[in-house]
Amino acid sequence: MTASHDTAFLDYAVRWRTGDARPGKHAARSLGAGGNFRGLKPFWQLPDARRIDVRRSITDPFDTTMVRQTENRGSIALVLAADLSASMRAAPGLSHPDTLATLAQAASRAAHRAGDDFGFIAFDETIRTDFLLPPTRARGAAADIAQRLPTARATGSGAAAIADLTWHLPERRCLLLLISDFLLPAPLLDTALQNLARHDIAPIVLHGPDPAAMPRAGLLRLRDAEDGRTRLVLMRPAVHRRWLQSRVAWRAALDEFFARHCRPAFHVHGALDIAALGMHLQ
Repeated sequence: MTASHDTAFLDYAVRWRTGDARPGKHAARSLGAGGNFRGLKPFWQLPDARRIDVRRSITDPFDTTMVRQTENRGSIALVLAADLSASMRAAPGLSHPDTLATLAQAASRAAHRAGDDFGFIAFDETIRTDFLLPPTRARGAAADIAQRLPTARATGSGAAAIADLTWHLPERRCLLLLISDFLLPAPLLDTALQNLARHDIAPIVLHGPDPAAMPRAGLLRLRDAEDGRTRLVLMRPAVHRRWLQSRVAWRAALDEFFARHCRPAFHVHGALDIAALGMHLQ
């Protein structure tokens, strides 16, 4: 099953205050004359006669003149970082590159609607400069990338450059959608997330075929996801059971790891559900 290119509505929210002064939909650290009501301050703390709350000032038991405090709304950068390593193409019956293209289109349109910047980074063994888009507000900036992603070739067998993403991200905190199958060495993933700690990381895990659907017995020819080598494996019910147990343990460990470092992971089995992802990103 491949991901549909129908870019359903994608929404997202952050729980931190942006420092970007440009107008947007997100809560900002700065205060202003407009925006959402944030609270009341005594006039001596916020001497602005335009914001005096007459009703609260009249009813204050200590005859204190109260001023309404409102917050500005600002913009952020939404950045999609996509794994293009060989394992992302090795799942029979699935097309992870198509999923990346679908998400790139949906995220770009969502950022444009919100008044945010959108950026894109691809990586395998190196940062893929042929798929590098610095954060921009240009409408349709991701169209060329989304068109080329399904036919992109892996230039490396691994995804070591995940540890170098931080050098290509904005200095200000951004919302980073990090999409991969995450079949990575634990030390590499730990280093990457430590390097990205100042950003708001939302992992999106792409899964391969369900191991439960594999034959429980027989001679199987398996292909290594990264180096492309094949080998014969004699599958037995006991081996099949241990395989399933290892996959369950891997997912549990991955979820626990993300819970300690960033947002909870969004897991994708088969086609990407853009609406469900949008609800997850609230």
